[in-house]
Amino acid sequence: MDTEEFFRLTASDLNCNTSYPIRRSIFSVYRSDEDIMKDIHELSLYYHIPFCRHLCRFCEYTRFLSDNEDEQLYYISRLIAQAEEFFRDHPIKKLFGLDIGGGTPTALAAAPFSLLLEHISHVISAFGHGEAFIPSIEFSFATLDGEKLRMISESPVQRMSTGIQVFDNELMESMDRRHQSLIKMERLTDRIKNSNIDILNLDIMYGFNEQTEAMMKNTIFALRALQPEQVTLYEMRYNRNNLPSDSVSRESLFRQYEYFYNELTAMGYKARFGQNTFSMNDDEGVSSYLYSRMFRCAPYKGFGISAQSMSPKGISYNIFKSSDSIRLPEFDKIIADSSYMLPPVETAAKYICISLYSGRFDTDILRKILKCDPFEHYKEEFNFLLKNGYISMEGNICCLTRKGFMYYGAVGALFWSGHHKNEYLKLH
Repeated sequence: MDTEEFFRLTASDLNCNTSYPIRRSIFSVYRSDEDIMKDIHELSLYYHIPFCRHLCRFCEYTRFLSDNEDEQLYYISRLIAQAEEFFRDHPIKKLFGLDIGGGTPTALAAAPFSLLLEHISHVISAFGHGEAFIPSIEFSFATLDGEKLRMISESPVQRMSTGIQVFDNELMESMDRRHQSLIKMERLTDRIKNSNIDILNLDIMYGFNEQTEAMMKNTIFALRALQPEQVTLYEMRYNRNNLPSDSVSRESLFRQYEYFYNELTAMGYKARFGQNTFSMNDDEGVSSYLYSRMFRCAPYKGFGISAQSMSPKGISYNIFKSSDSIRLPEFDKIIADSSYMLPPVETAAKYICISLYSGRFDTDILRKILKCDPFEHYKEEFNFLLKNGYISMEGNICCLTRKGFMYYGAVGALFWSGHHKNEYLKLH
């Protein structure tokens, strides 16, 4: 199948987005027992906290319902043990970023939450930091109370992030999400801004089957009231087990993104068209952990259930056999990881797909990954995309055009490895 045919095949497929691989099993041919983090001394860290009060149906991350403090304490102690074992075996000189995500970290009870932040504070003080090092934590308005906010503000965490998704109770309740009132959100937001937190990020979403223009207007109304420093605009992810109605298409998704882009930039947020992160400041609108992944292809290590790690050598996942509920013995399985030593073409494809979250990628980084001229390696792909106006070049930066953003998944898919393309074609 030639380049144009493959582009047309993937252009309307909502499975083609910034995810890579589209199925982890595609990497099975690269399975290895080698340590992908060996000799890596500068990296970012991610801690996954899987506990939630509600299991939102649109969420694609590993999470569990649990308000049992003993279970939470056991998990956090195992998480810390996993991290400390890693630090003993892998001397760290510099941290680019550190994120605490989930799940909902603030769904933890006070004791395990305090234990986690004490560990994080120790880690941050123990290692050197890259420029603009901004530790970040996710929270929810429903689980953040005064005591937890005090603990966060007394820690080195400088950025807090939460999702309001769509400011519409009926739609969110159909997704098993419980919204707080805007008044409560405003009060908590004021308390966050009056603490030692430098940046508040709010996530919003588009692309739901039932999402209307009125819902989008209400979401913008909420953002105007809350005034976060950063906004992250997520497209609803669909897969073969979660297909949208016929009303959701690349064209409709483009129009919804365009609406939010116009409204957010009119409010003063900065972003280039096709970028999913918006900021009132002169930054990229992401945590330093995500910045190092998206813009620098820097190594990162993930701790906890289903956390992902990556280095120039390959990628690994903390595997976990899922169940309906967490039981203490099952936590012993979180340390087992599944590693894959990736050839440069896979690492390059992974980098491009992640970086397209920002609407662009750096060909100089591709040159370092591939150890050759990317314009020669991807000659047909670049020629097709440039000829048809899907991308433009700004120095060494390859940027999606407005036309290209409508089919950003297909643009990224052209840079998939040959192995990945073949596995994809078997499904169609």
